[in-house]
Amino acid sequence: MAGARPGGYDRRMARTDHSGVLIVGGSAEARRLARALPGAQVRLGVPERQAGHWPVPPVTGSLDATTLMGVRAVIEAAHPCDVALAWHAARVCAELGLPHLQLVRPAWRSGRRDRWVPVRRARDVAAVIPAGARVFATLGRGLLPELRRLDATVLARVIGEAERPFPLRHGRFIPGDGPFSLDDEIRLLRGLRIDWLVLRNAGGPGGWPKLAAARALGLPVAMVARPARPPGPRVGTVEEALRWTKSQVG
Repeated sequence: MAGARPGGYDRRMARTDHSGVLIVGGSAEARRLARALPGAQVRLGVPERQAGHWPVPPVTGSLDATTLMGVRAVIEAAHPCDVALAWHAARVCAELGLPHLQLVRPAWRSGRRDRWVPVRRARDVAAVIPAGARVFATLGRGLLPELRRLDATVLARVIGEAERPFPLRHGRFIPGDGPFSLDDEIRLLRGLRIDWLVLRNAGGPGGWPKLAAARALGLPVAMVARPARPPGPRVGTVEEALRWTKSQVG
């Protein structure tokens, strides 16, 4: 087809107005999708701690019949671990009879040199990390209280400045603004004398350098599984989401 790229989408789609499409954002894929769908609306569950590069100003707030007036299709592309937003979007779309797609990037997969210990929930890491360990956590502020049973010093990276007291007995916040390179992560883990990493399986290239650093340093990783997502149509790439959008709204 003229104007199409192998494995991509027709460039003529970029000239179509997509004002009837709502992207529920939060992931890097949501930003890419918004750039590829001129005129699409973007809604976030909560304000971003770092301003994203959106082609249109995103609106913050929950979804309901009022906010979805005029919307013909919804693509939920929140952070892969933000299942509360995913379930909310699925429920509202089902109630209103709106076509709804989940765009969820693939999870990370370990290699033969990785020392990953899978756990279902953040609170379960206390059963696998030995007492007295120094732990580097990138779970996000909301999940840190689930590490209360962990008898360890927890150094938790947060985006931007930490605006609240550290929620655990031993440890502190490590503010940081990415992107982080492999060399950055190796220096950080060595400098903090880290014994274990704890993180959610978010997938994608942005968080991979810390896992590559753990591999290079021979550090074990407690990998928290993604929570269950709602049923329904789901794709793993922006290109697939674009094809679905074309099938729904043209």
